[in-house]
Amino acid sequence: MKLLKTCPILIGIVVVTIALTAASYALEDTTYAEYKDEVDPANLPHFVLVFKGLTDGIYPWSNLGDQYLADAGNMDGADNQNPDGASALGSGDGADATQIVDGESATAGDKTAMIDISGNSISGNSISGNSISGNSVSGNDADRTYEFQPVDEDYFTDALFIGDSRTVGLSEYCEPLDSRATFYAKVSLTIYGVMDKDFIKDGESKTSIAKALSERQFGKIYIMLGLNEIGTGTPESFAEEYGKVIARIRELQPDAIIYIQGIMHVTANKSDHDKYFTNDNINKRNEALSLLADNKTVFYMDMNEAVDDENGNLLKELSFDDVHLKASSYERWYQFLLGHGIVRD
Repeated sequence: MKLLKTCPILIGIVVVTIALTAASYALEDTTYAEYKDEVDPANLPHFVLVFKGLTDGIYPWSNLGDQYLADAGNMDGADNQNPDGASALGSGDGADATQIVDGESATAGDKTAMIDISGNSISGNSISGNSISGNSVSGNDADRTYEFQPVDEDYFTDALFIGDSRTVGLSEYCEPLDSRATFYAKVSLTIYGVMDKDFIKDGESKTSIAKALSERQFGKIYIMLGLNEIGTGTPESFAEEYGKVIARIRELQPDAIIYIQGIMHVTANKSDHDKYFTNDNINKRNEALSLLADNKTVFYMDMNEAVDDENGNLLKELSFDDVHLKASSYERWYQFLLGHGIVRD
C-alpha cells in the first residue's frame, strides 16, 4: 500500500504492461496471428503485438465474431464444420487462413492458394457526385441508375469477393463461386487497413489488396466487412472508413461494379445476450452503409433478406454458433447473389 501511494505511476505502468502482455499471449494465434512473425521475442517485448494491431485499427476485441468458431471445430458433420480456414484445417495461424481462389480450389493441406495477379462523409449525404461515383463506369450513362436482376453462374467469372471469415466460408462451401470468382478473404479482416495489409499470398511472398487491384481488373467487386468492427467506433465513423475504401477501389478499378453486402445479422439468442453483437447495432451500421450506394456504380445489397426470420434475426437453423453460417447455408447466400445482379446494356 505504501508503494502504491509513493509510486502510483510506476504501479500503473506495471499493471498496464501485464495486461498488454496477457492480451498479446492470449490472442497471438487469433487477433494478432499475422503480426507474430514480425516480432522477435529476443529483441522486443511480446506486447508489441498489441501496438502493431492498433496501428491497423485492430483491437483485442476486433475478432470476437471469429472467436466463436473456436469451440465449433469439435462438432461433427459438414454442416457444423468451421467456415474459417484456420480452425477447420487445424491451423492456429490466422495468416494462413487466407483464402485466395481464382477459378480453382485450394487444397485441404494448404488453404491459401497462389493469387493470380495479372474522404467521404455519410452524414445524410448520398455518395452520388463524390469521388466514389464520380468516375463513370465504361458503358454506363453517368446519370442512369440500375436495378437488380437475375444473372447466371458465369456472371461471377470476373468477380472479386473481399471479406472476413464469412466470405472465407463462402469460398469454401460454394463450389459454383469458388470455381469462377476470385476471393481476397481472411479471418478477422476489418475495414481498417484492409487495402494495405500484405495477407494475399503471391508465391513465396504476400501482397496487399491495393497492389493486387493495381495489377488486375475485375468486372464486379463484392465487399462484406463489418462484423469484427462491431465494437469499434460508431456507425458513422465505420461507414466513413468504408467509403474511403470504396473510393480507393474505384481509383484502382474504374470500370468495376461495386457491391456493398450488408452485414448479416446474428441469431436472436446471440443478439439478446451479447453486449456488442446485437442486431440493433448491425442495423445501424447497415443503414449507414446503404447511404454509400448511388445505384449507378455502387450498390447496396441487403443480405439479411436471404437469411433472416420474420423478426429480423438470423435463422437459428442456418448457424452453428449463432454468428456464422453452416456449410449448407451458404446456398442461400449464393442464390441471393444470383437474383441480384447488375447488367449493363
